[in-house]
Amino acid sequence: MTRAHSDKEDPVLRATRTTSLLDPFPPFAKCLANLDETEEADHLDALDDWVTWLTDRYQLDHRVIPPCWAEHGALLEELSALRSGWLHSYQGSATGDAPLNWHADFAHGRQRLTDWAARTGCRPGEHRP
Repeated sequence: MTRAHSDKEDPVLRATRTTSLLDPFPPFAKCLANLDETEEADHLDALDDWVTWLTDRYQLDHRVIPPCWAEHGALLEELSALRSGWLHSYQGSATGDAPLNWHADFAHGRQRLTDWAARTGCRPGEHRP
């Protein structure tokens, strides 16, 4: 399998740069309301990298994740929760079926994302607060 990017450019590697996927102690889920400004900025940077990877890997369009997702609280919270679950699913201490369970959760999450994206009324190039 040939990689399209170098590891340095790979968004998923950047998204997990502070977390080893083989770490036996997975990172704890982040409550955005409890983060200070620096923690929030770091979390949002990593989340942005992961969402970029997610939308590419699963070919998700603006009807699921609009480009302005970070400006909509519900989308931000859903994507943050999905990333936390994804990180936990691929930790060294995860059970063998954890990735499969994450995909089941992702199916439900995609429906919620689609519902929230529809409520925003946002389109590519057109953000609605």
